[in-house]
Amino acid sequence: MKLRLFKKSVRLPFVFFLAILSVIPDVLAQSSSGNLRLDRDVSDATANSIVDVSVTKYLDPVSGASVEELVQIALARNAELLATRQRTTEAQGLLLQAGFRPNPGFEVSVSNGAILGSPGERELTLGYAHTFELGGKRERRVEVARLGTELAQLEIADRERQLTAEIKARYGEALAAVRNLETAVQLLGVNQQSYRLTRARVNQGEAAAYEQGLLQVEVGRLQSDRLLFENQVTRVLLELKTLTGMNLDEPLRLRGDLSTLPAPTLLVQEAMQRALAERPDLKAARLEEQLGEAETRLARAEAVPNVIGFGRYTRSSARFDQFGLSGAGMLVPLRDTDNLLTAGVSITLPSRNRNQGNIQAAVARREAARLRRQFIEQVVRREVNAAYGRYVTARQALEVFDQQVLGQSQDNLRIIRAGYTLGELRVFDVINEQRRLIDTQKAYTDVLKEYYLALVELERAVGTPIK
Repeated sequence: MKLRLFKKSVRLPFVFFLAILSVIPDVLAQSSSGNLRLDRDVSDATANSIVDVSVTKYLDPVSGASVEELVQIALARNAELLATRQRTTEAQGLLLQAGFRPNPGFEVSVSNGAILGSPGERELTLGYAHTFELGGKRERRVEVARLGTELAQLEIADRERQLTAEIKARYGEALAAVRNLETAVQLLGVNQQSYRLTRARVNQGEAAAYEQGLLQVEVGRLQSDRLLFENQVTRVLLELKTLTGMNLDEPLRLRGDLSTLPAPTLLVQEAMQRALAERPDLKAARLEEQLGEAETRLARAEAVPNVIGFGRYTRSSARFDQFGLSGAGMLVPLRDTDNLLTAGVSITLPSRNRNQGNIQAAVARREAARLRRQFIEQVVRREVNAAYGRYVTARQALEVFDQQVLGQSQDNLRIIRAGYTLGELRVFDVINEQRRLIDTQKAYTDVLKEYYLALVELERAVGTPIK
C-alpha cells in the first residue's frame, strides 16, 4: 500500500521538475575531451554566474599562461635560481685569480746611526724579489678552477631541471583542481534549480517533503566541495607564483587541458641511455671526480718549493774622526762611500712540511667523489625505472577509464533517470547515481593528473624534454 502511494506521488510529477530530471544525464554527459558540460536547457543565470565566479578567474583558453610560459618566467625570475647562477660568476672569478702569477716584491730601507750615537753612518738599500713557481702550480690551479666553473654550470642546469619539473607538477595539480571545481560548480547549478522546483512541488502537495530534504543535502554537499576545490586551486596557484618569482597579488590564469596530453613512445632502454648521458647531476658527479684528481695534482705540485730570486742595491756612507784636506786645501772630516750590488736566490727546504696533509685530503675528496658518482648512477637508474613504471601504469589506468568506466557510468544514470520517470525508482536513487558519476569524474581527473605527473616525473628522471 505504501509502495502504491509512493508510485502515485511520483507518477504525477511537476512538469518542470520532470524537465530538469530528463536532462540530468545530458548535463553530466562528457564531451570529447572528457570534461563535464552544462546543457543549454539548464544553464540558467544562477549556474552561469557560479561558473563565471569560480572557474573563469582561473582559466583563460586564449590569454592564459601555458606551462611552457610559466617555465620561462621561472627561469628568468626565480630568486633561488638567480642566486644559484651567481655560482658561475664566482667560479669565473676564481678561474681568473688562478691564472695570475705571484706579485714581485720591492724593498726600500734606510739606516741612520745618529739615533744611536753614530753620526755620519747612513745606508740606503733598494731591493727587488721575484717568485718563480715550480712544479706547474699555476697550470694545476687553472685546471682546478676551470673544472670548478664547469661544475657550477652543471649545478645550475640541474637546478633548472628540478625547477622545471616542479613548475609542471604544480601546473598539473592546478588544472586538476580547476577541473574538479568546474564539475562541482556545474552540478551545483543543476541541483540548485532542481531543489527550487522540488520545493515548489512540495508547497503544492505534489511531492514528499523528504525529496526536498534530500536535494537540500545534495546542494549543501556540492557547495562544500566547491569551496574545497576552490581553495585547492588558490593554494596551488600561490605555489606557482612563488616558484615563478611572481608577486602573490599578481593575477595568474592558466591555459591548458589535462585531457589533451601526449603519449610518448619512449622505451625504457632509450630513457635509461638518455638519462645516463644527459642528466646534469650525473654529469656534475663525474666532473667532481675529475676535480678531485685535479686537486690531488695541485696538492702535489704545491709540495714543490718555489724559488725566489732577488737583487739589492746598497749605498752606505761613513764618517771618521780624522780630518783630511779637500781639493781646495781645506780641512774636512774623512768620509767613506760604498755602492754595493747584491743578487741571489732563496728557496724553502721541504724538510718537514711537504704538503702531506693537503695531499691526503685531496685524495680523500677524490675517493668520495668517485663513490658519489657511483651512487648517483644507481639513483638515476632507479628513478628512470620507477618513473617509467609509473608512466606505463598511469597510461593503462587512463585507457581503462576511457574505454570502460566513463561511458558506462553515464549510461547507468540515464537508466536510473528513466526508471524514476516511469515511477519505478525514487529520487534518492537518482541522487545516488549522480553521486557515483561525480565520484567517477573525480577519479578520472585523478587519473589524468597522475598521468600528467608521471610524464613530468619521467622527464625529470631522464633529464631532457620528452616529445
